[in-house]
Amino acid sequence: MSWLAPATVGLIAAGGGVFCYVLVANLEPQPEYPELMTDLARLLGLGIALCGLAIGAVFLRAAAGAYVA
Repeated sequence: MSWLAPATVGLIAAGGGVFCYVLVANLEPQPEYPELMTDLARLLGLGIALCGLAIGAVFLRAAAGAYVA
């Protein structure tokens, strides 16, 4: 059961990354803000989403290693 905690953290981190990606993928330019601001928000959100997915993958790999051992 030592794999349960890292698996839980990994799934939460990966789910947060996917959630963040879905939020920024649906951004639409607003007339009161410059388009560059929307592009920067998308870029920042994509970076956060990729970091969440990477952290989730690391924890899930650690959980898989603990499950085998």
